[in-house]
Amino acid sequence: MKVLLTGAGGFIGSQAARQLVAGGHHVVAMLRPGESTARLDDVLASLEVRTLDLADAPGVAAMVAETRPEACLHPAWNAEPGKYLHSRENLRLVESTHRLAEALADHGCRRFVGVGTNAEYDPSYGYLSERTPTAPTYLYSACKLALSHSLAQFGLLTGMEVAWARLFYLYGPWEDPRRLVSSVTRALLDGREAPCSAGLQVRDFLHVADVAGGLVAVLRSGVQGPVNVGSGEPVTVREVVTRLGAIIGRPDLLRLGALEAKAGEPHFVCADNAKLRAETDWAPAFTLESGLVDTVDWWRRRAG
Repeated sequence: MKVLLTGAGGFIGSQAARQLVAGGHHVVAMLRPGESTARLDDVLASLEVRTLDLADAPGVAAMVAETRPEACLHPAWNAEPGKYLHSRENLRLVESTHRLAEALADHGCRRFVGVGTNAEYDPSYGYLSERTPTAPTYLYSACKLALSHSLAQFGLLTGMEVAWARLFYLYGPWEDPRRLVSSVTRALLDGREAPCSAGLQVRDFLHVADVAGGLVAVLRSGVQGPVNVGSGEPVTVREVVTRLGAIIGRPDLLRLGALEAKAGEPHFVCADNAKLRAETDWAPAFTLESGLVDTVDWWRRRAG
């Protein structure tokens, strides 16, 4: 297929670009003006790169009219730690995504895969399936949920198939250094203490390459509507950071309980990924252990 990939330079998008190219697809990769291509260095020559701001509606429409993609994978979004949950940029991205979808449908795109979040669900249900009631508590998750509904209806009007992939907890190479796995890994590799909460929260962690693999699998399939992309395997945050301590050989630097857990944080969040496994050919390449080893090795190489 000819695939339009937004956010191609991002944490998820760069992994998706790599897997799409490996699968033989022609990838039209959207990058923001001035965005680094460091995450794409090994695959950049195989991409049709278009430097364009998603908010540039006329530019996006012209690009879609010229390239006429058969499918679109749309992970582009603002995900800056500490800011994205409440940022008004979420509202602008909803509008930009609607305009993108209109341009795609107008020029024959047959399939659109948007990227949502587990935070669209009511977390009190623990194991979260596509049938779990939704109850977003942030502007970010409310915008994602609203977009999933409006795009589904738009797809019914235009005939463009729309799938909505809800992601859970990610980690892996090129992760923002402020996030859990990367921040603990960097501290331990540097010989610094790593303050953490008690780590009793239960979460669903999946290596970013497997997340991207799930998105590409959904894109290639006929899945429509919401679909969870997660490991389906609950693990405590304590176990994750303890494993990192063992892999790096510095468990003595972990400071579990040094930080307070975030107020209102759900205790248990895990994906029911039965739909993903039943309706696509996805299977994870990493276990939690091998994924953490891969991540630590990547950070070691960066330090070297």
